[in-house]
This record gives sequence, C-alpha cells and structure tokens, in this order.
Amino acid sequence: MSRLAVMAHYDVAGELRPHVRGQVEALAASVDTLLVCTTAQMQDSARAWLSERAVVVERANYGYDFFSYKVGLDAAGDLTRYDEVVVCNDTYVFAMDSYEPVFEEMATRPCDFWGLTGAERLAPHIQSFFVAFRPWVVASRAFTQFWEEMEPISKRRQVIRRYEIGMSRKLYDAGFSSDTYFVETLEDRRIARERMRWWAAHRSTFPRNRTEVREWRERANEPWNPARSLADRVLDDARLPYVKIDTLRYDPYNLDAKRLLELCERRFPQRFAGVREFLDETAQYYPLRDTERLLPTPLALEPLFPRVRYSDAR
Repeated sequence: MSRLAVMAHYDVAGELRPHVRGQVEALAASVDTLLVCTTAQMQDSARAWLSERAVVVERANYGYDFFSYKVGLDAAGDLTRYDEVVVCNDTYVFAMDSYEPVFEEMATRPCDFWGLTGAERLAPHIQSFFVAFRPWVVASRAFTQFWEEMEPISKRRQVIRRYEIGMSRKLYDAGFSSDTYFVETLEDRRIARERMRWWAAHRSTFPRNRTEVREWRERANEPWNPARSLADRVLDDARLPYVKIDTLRYDPYNLDAKRLLELCERRFPQRFAGVREFLDETAQYYPLRDTERLLPTPLALEPLFPRVRYSDAR
C-alpha cells in the first residue's frame, strides 16, 4: 500500500524538538512519502536533518495547521497515486515506536476516513491532528472541494468550527463513514464522565440557584475530549497512542498533568525525552487561554481528587 503523509510543523525557535524528530522518524518509516510543511523559520541544522527524511515545504506563518495541510497537499501533486493520504501535525507526542500497528489495525476497519481519536463536542468529528483518508475519499468531489475552497483563518476557534468540524461534516454529508484507532471501553466512559463533572466544578462557582444548577449540569454533561479526559490511557500499553502537548501544558481539566508527564517519562523515556524542556522553554509563548482558566478546587471536593487524577492504568 502506498501512503502519503503531510505533516504540519511550527516551532518558535525554528527547531525540531526530540519528540517531533521521533514522530518524523516513525512516520517516515511507515509511509512512502512524508511531506513536512513548516511555518517556522528553520534553523539550518534542523532543515538539513529534516530534508534527509522528508520533503520540506516552508511557508509564512498564517492560517494555522489546516492551511499547512492545504499547502502540503497541493505540493504533493496527484493525490490519487496513493492508497491512503494522511494529514497530521506536531501537537502531540506519539508514544509508540512505529505507526505500523496503527495502520495495520485500521486497514481492517470498514471505514472511509479515520483518526486516532474522535470527539463530539459541537458536532461529531475526527480530531484533526491525525486524519487518514481512503483513496475513494481523496478522489471525491467533497474532499477536493473542501481544500479548494479553504481560506486562511486567523482565529483558532473559527478554524476548529469551520475546518476541523467542518471537514468531517462535509465528508459525512457526502455519505462517507469514519472510525478511530482508540476505542473507548465502558470504564473509559465512566471515568471520562466523572472527570467532566470535576472539570465543571472548576469552571464556575458553587451553584446558588436553580438556574446555576442547571448550567452546571449542562456543562458536566457535555461530550468529553478524549485527548484530555482520557490522556492517561496512553499508559495502558499505548491504547491511546499519544499525549497532546496542550494537555501537558495547560492541564485543562485539572487532572494533574505534571504527574501524567512524570508517568510518561518513566514508561516511554525515549518518546518523551525533551518534552519537559520544550514545555519550559516555550511557556512564555503560550499563555493560558480563556477556555483553560479554572477556579481553585472547592474544599469539599478535594477528597475526590485521587479518584479523578491521571493515573497509571495498568
């Protein structure tokens, strides 16, 4: 099977961090053509290293990763030459040594496009940091039209709504089906829901009237993001095969991301080498977003923390 992967990359210092190099090497070993579209001002040494393993396309820094996907796909030429086309980015640490187990498993699934994980908030969609498309999807009008009509957007939330969610919606509307490598168990869903309740308790003060109680319940019952609520499933033999950098950076559900990083460093020392340094060195460039701002843990809820915090699943 011939496979193309287009990877979006950005780094404030123009570097290729150790975890990104690991991802590049894992991808390059599993695809026929790896094209990296970077919006960084690359250091010469980083460019030389990358050029030995991938086709490198450099562009100005605008439009977020989706526009890098578009530029990369355009640069790749005739996409119908491939049996599978992948778009991915560098916003996660891949915990496995190779993508082969992922590709082999998904080759057995009867779907038209797939990802590592999906989410349902706002609308069901494949999470866009890794999406693979079968050849008949790539050849479809829905796929080509989506990329042809794409315009660069400067606001992150708009990119998520219009392109991440919009891409899945367009393919669903065209009759295509999706699947995900990570399959949630009943226990996963139980702890994810419990963690959503924990998160909801940190997004607003204790409800004082019926309206606020209703709002709290609605927030607690929102669909979860597996990249956040189930991030520690990476410790279950990499059943969830990645950890998002933003999960480690922001700890958006207040589940002790520092502990998660420590556990990952012990379990996957090579894959997580340099991640801690990367987070420290780049912290000033990634201030806390409003959507990640949380209130202190209410005193009455502190005894519940051991039940919801990230832990070793084994």
